[in-house]
Amino acid sequence: MNARRNAGMGLVELMVWAVISMLVIGITGFIYVNGKTLARVNDSVSRMQENGRYAMYLIEKDLRMAAFRGCNGAAVAPTNLLNSAAYPYQYANGIAGYYGSGGAWSPALDASIAALSPAPTTNSDVITVRLIDGPAIPLIARMANATAAVQVGAGSPLAAGDVLLIADCSAAAIFNATSFDSGAGTIGHDTGGSATPGNTSDDLGHAFDTDASVYRLVTRTYYVAPSARKPGINSLWSNSVPAYDGQAQPEEIVEGVEGLALLFGEDLNGQRAANRYVTADTVGNWANVVSLRAQVLLGTTRDNVATSPQPYTFAGSSTTPTDRRVRSTLASVVTVRNRVP
Repeated sequence: MNARRNAGMGLVELMVWAVISMLVIGITGFIYVNGKTLARVNDSVSRMQENGRYAMYLIEKDLRMAAFRGCNGAAVAPTNLLNSAAYPYQYANGIAGYYGSGGAWSPALDASIAALSPAPTTNSDVITVRLIDGPAIPLIARMANATAAVQVGAGSPLAAGDVLLIADCSAAAIFNATSFDSGAGTIGHDTGGSATPGNTSDDLGHAFDTDASVYRLVTRTYYVAPSARKPGINSLWSNSVPAYDGQAQPEEIVEGVEGLALLFGEDLNGQRAANRYVTADTVGNWANVVSLRAQVLLGTTRDNVATSPQPYTFAGSSTTPTDRRVRSTLASVVTVRNRVP
């Protein structure tokens, strides 16, 4: 029998085997670490892009329906019965904006917005949109007169305290529902009760018929503020008055939104098309705003995604951050449907 065949592994063979094993383990570890890093980067960037699309969707959706007045649009000036001229109830102004620059806003933020917690981040724009919230609820009977209760279907999704628009193609009125009988479908709009803001009168100015519908009205303000869910980043927040969904206000809706830049398209010649796009501080007449250019600055919610600080450009300014987040911008042009043919 050959003695060499019965011998065990020699030192040289063992060392070669160990080197090859370490090489294989090293390559495998390198591939795993790089694959995990790449997956982490891809996940962070995908979430950032998804957040940006959702943020833009929310703003676009509300802007399209700003200043809704019923089937005759801007031709109808609603009778306003609300017993308050406070900012949330200024429904004659479908859109209002504030330009953030130099640590301040122009025009100055309304006190109700400045008092929000968390407060809006400086150097980022703020926009308020007044619109309908939810579907049209048709009347099922003609009002006996302009002060009579409004009759809708039993079980309609309304409640006492709702701020409502009632409109047909010739008239409209804005009022506070001081009572609502869900079983009978009757909406009260008198001057009594504890509803806020209440009504100055119970006269809607028109006896609405079954060609009219009732809509919930809401004033919604979008702004950027520090995140409550993930400290250290910013988010897009909204504040809705009234808050029909029952959520506490203000509400954090999209994480990783670092900035909001808005240019308002103003119609200067009555042609219902924008002649110029300007920041909020130079809008001549908010009633003439027919479109909007919105740009959001997005950042990954995780730091150390990039290997070094990544410069970015937003709203015409270039910045080199101190962190290693990945950033991107998303822009869109939105038409205010109720102010164009």
